[in-house]
Amino acid sequence: RKRSMKSWWTAQMLNQPRSLREKMALFWSNHFVIEFDTVSVSTYIYKYNELLRLYALGNFKEFVKQITLNSAMLKYLNGEKNTATAPNENYGRELQELFTIGKDATGNPPYTEDDVKAAARVLTGWRNDLVAGTTSANGFNSYFDPAKHDTADKQFSAFYNYTQINGLSGTGAVSELDDLLNMIFAKDEVSLFICRKLYRYFVYYEIDAATEQNVIVPLAAVFRSNNYEIVPVLDVLFRSEHFFDVLNQGCLIKNPIDFSVGFCREFNVVFPDSSNLSGQYGC
Repeated sequence: RKRSMKSWWTAQMLNQPRSLREKMALFWSNHFVIEFDTVSVSTYIYKYNELLRLYALGNFKEFVKQITLNSAMLKYLNGEKNTATAPNENYGRELQELFTIGKDATGNPPYTEDDVKAAARVLTGWRNDLVAGTTSANGFNSYFDPAKHDTADKQFSAFYNYTQINGLSGTGAVSELDDLLNMIFAKDEVSLFICRKLYRYFVYYEIDAATEQNVIVPLAAVFRSNNYEIVPVLDVLFRSEHFFDVLNQGCLIKNPIDFSVGFCREFNVVFPDSSNLSGQYGC
């Protein structure tokens, strides 16, 4: 099934119309990373890809919330094992370091180890439903187990203005995740970090001081002023003189997926069609 999923995804890229969605789905798969070999449940992998497509051009803040609760991500970064008695810091760390805040220019994150631990405690109690319809509404989804959640208060560092997230119990404790994301997204570092990644993906891998000040900072301001909607940022970038500057043309080296898919499209490589499902989906 995982092999079939890869074949299906490749077919979406091969047969897409002129659309940015596939490009952005690929971008987000390299941002919110999982590994198929680690996430052993094929249904989780499909729903992960479905989520990438749903929010590829949507709201980034809501995207982060949904990817946090996604079964594939809970499996990959041990979120399903994160409990009050045995907190697991994997996702609490990656949420800040790879998905939202990032690292500063010196390679040192501005948040602290205690922030990682506090975030992990906020995220305790989430589980995966492995049997369709047993715990979650539709099966093969995540669900919240209040008995596994850390109900104590969570204290954060000066970087987060010494924010304290009040510990809650029962089903209402799920709102602690919203408190955590509100705290993180109050930092300008989130918009700057994501705009730098988009710039490197679409324009050039190197960002000098002038580009940071004249392109990244204004893009980040657009991102924040539009409540972290992705489309307005891309619209400003793709309409800018900087994007069409001749010095920025031909600067990117194609990644393996772009190269392979582009090659197949350019040379009209024929693949099995719907009349040969086992061949089409690598069954």
